[in-house]
Amino acid sequence: MIIKLEQNTAQKDIEVLITYPVKNKIVERIVSLVKSAEMQIECYSDDELKLVNISDIFYIESVDKKTIVCCENENYQNKNRLYQIHEKIKNNGFVQISKYCIVNINKLERIKPLVNSHLEAVLSNGKCLYVTRKYLANIKQILLET
Repeated sequence: MIIKLEQNTAQKDIEVLITYPVKNKIVERIVSLVKSAEMQIECYSDDELKLVNISDIFYIESVDKKTIVCCENENYQNKNRLYQIHEKIKNNGFVQISKYCIVNINKLERIKPLVNSHLEAVLSNGKCLYVTRKYLANIKQILLET
């Protein structure tokens, strides 16, 4: 992969050009990553509204009927249900790993088996999350595409 950066002071906005020989899953993932850099969701912290870039999100979980958006250093609340958020961001690198959790595949370091035949997703910040077998096929498919 060749990455070229060019500064043009006359340019009004950032322009991204992706040149490829054949459009494949890697190209689609790069496009998804670029789009996710600007996409934001509304979150709340101490009753204050904050727009959070989805590229900064490690995972989103539903706990006690509350939707928690977890970033590297802070957690926020979102007023939508987990499935509503997932519908908005699923094409931007997010995958469901259990009924109560979706994870940013770009923050996923590895999936490891546990002794009780369960699986655990380890994120790049060291956080470990349980993976339900029901969602394992989806995760494997996405990982094979990348």
